[in-house]
Amino acid sequence: MQKQMAASNSQILINLAAGPASTIALISPILPGKAEAWRRFGQEMMEARRAEYEESRRRLGITGEQAWIAETLHAAVAIITIEAHQPEQLITQLATSDLPFDRWFREQLLTLQGIDLTKVYLDLVLDWRKPEV
Repeated sequence: MQKQMAASNSQILINLAAGPASTIALISPILPGKAEAWRRFGQEMMEARRAEYEESRRRLGITGEQAWIAETLHAAVAIITIEAHQPEQLITQLATSDLPFDRWFREQLLTLQGIDLTKVYLDLVLDWRKPEV
């Protein structure tokens, strides 16, 4: 099953495939002039804030996360995939967490991409699976 969430100009796809974890794919524009700051955001999570980042991900049930920046002549886009056991609850948990790292993470998303996680909602628009034979 696939669910779609909208957050301004962003797209969040949740693939609820059978298995131990499902994947969320977030594709969102980076605000003009913020691509380098977005790179530093990722670098800060992997270096100076790594322990906090890893604790946040463990607490949220995230088992894997990857991020890319795709740049064109006109815009930069962040492409993020997150593997989690309960991805449909992940956004709400992150949006409502009062822990310092999670607050900082939300502030970075708002500053760099204009994403307010408190305004993300689920809207299932397609649910198709290959029929079992």
